[in-house]
Amino acid sequence: MFLSRKTPPTRHDLIDAVKPCATVFPDKPVVVRLLDAGGDKDIPFLSLPAEDNPSLGRRGVRLLLDYPDLAGAQIEAIVWLAQEFDVRILVPMVTVADDMSKIRDLVQHAVQQIGADKAPFLGAMIETPAAALCTREIAQNADFLSIGTNDLTQYTMAVGRENQFVDQYFLEDHPAVMRLIQTVMQEADGTPVEMCGELAGHTETVSRLVGMGIHTFSVAPSLVPFIKESVRAVNLSIQDNSGATQSEDH
Repeated sequence: MFLSRKTPPTRHDLIDAVKPCATVFPDKPVVVRLLDAGGDKDIPFLSLPAEDNPSLGRRGVRLLLDYPDLAGAQIEAIVWLAQEFDVRILVPMVTVADDMSKIRDLVQHAVQQIGADKAPFLGAMIETPAAALCTREIAQNADFLSIGTNDLTQYTMAVGRENQFVDQYFLEDHPAVMRLIQTVMQEADGTPVEMCGELAGHTETVSRLVGMGIHTFSVAPSLVPFIKESVRAVNLSIQDNSGATQSEDH
């Protein structure tokens, strides 16, 4: 919808692209991540200037906020679909709480422009140590959070995701990464937290993540049955109101 076009997609283009997916899953939430461009993804019709260090530059929500018309078309499409389906917005590369506040304003503007009855749920991706450590502030303008483990690992371990010379340092379950995930869960303060990225598809790590409180995983379709099997094998200790401990299988 973006990388192979010479002109930006319109709201109607985006509605036509997303609606079939929403129609297939009429009773389930469909989460649409806004354009995550910049970095290693160049958009032909924007003619973006080269950056010395694009991974630390204008990517994700930073780019969207610099091009509000581009962001607006995507948001309007999702708002339109959200009147009939449970379609939700996920904002990429959030690093400061103000990012979400500005996107929330764009959503409200789209609701007014379309004359919609309701706004879709709005989620923030937690992909950097800064976002993880400021989860509580970011969550104030988010209905849900999604931990993006690929970028979280990259920025925590200071390792390029596709740099073969240091791939031994790209450790998604490194203690530093896991502690940041735990921090997100503690600071979310009741805001639902999901997980996407390669770590979400590691069957050997699922029990630990479920134990932290993450109960929604986004994985490649081929991994779904294996992750479901791993989740079903988890036995959590739950304390009831009397203080007694009981076990519950998920």
